[in-house]
Amino acid sequence: MPKIILVDDNKLTLAMEKTYLEAKNFRVFATTSHRELQAMARRLKPDLIVLDYELGDKTGDEVCRAIRADPVTRATPVLILTAHDREDVKARCREAGANGFVRKAAGRESFLDSVASVLGLPQRRHARVPCTFRVELVSDRKSQGTAHNISQLGIYLTVQQVIPTGVLIDLLFALPDSSTEVRAKGEVVRNERLVGGFYGYGIQFLNLDPANMRALKRFAAE
Repeated sequence: MPKIILVDDNKLTLAMEKTYLEAKNFRVFATTSHRELQAMARRLKPDLIVLDYELGDKTGDEVCRAIRADPVTRATPVLILTAHDREDVKARCREAGANGFVRKAAGRESFLDSVASVLGLPQRRHARVPCTFRVELVSDRKSQGTAHNISQLGIYLTVQQVIPTGVLIDLLFALPDSSTEVRAKGEVVRNERLVGGFYGYGIQFLNLDPANMRALKRFAAE
């Protein structure tokens, strides 16, 4: 089981990234401090270090140079997460010895693809199943949407309200031809404006419990 060290000074982002990776059966060790990273890396000898580009008083390329300067961690692959898409930032990361970089705004799948690519692992895909059923968005003010396709990883639905990307929402729905009621937390990773006052949302599931995961696997396999 590959070991990964995550470094991000944003605790919420760090927790989300940790959840993504643990769901893929990686052993994940996390820290908000680039100062703590070096000792962790020397002790744990990870298969990959994933670090944010902006770490307080240090940038990701500076931290990467320190990793490359240490004989113990010199060969450890490094993936840098960045909110930027600037060529000068990418160039600094490459020059520092980073094995790859990925934009945070690209979402969970791009993040996981980049991790798998750097580690040389296949990134397994889950087919989306076309469907139509009602989905309840559980919040202070309940609203409903319509699902149009679903997989083990997420759901695409349309709603007559604006939801920004990055927002976490609670969903409640029953799969077609099933008595199973699924409760799931999801993150809005894509949105688009449609005709007639509707909006389309790509939502990735977070922390599905085993029973709901089994229900989705059965439905996708039918």
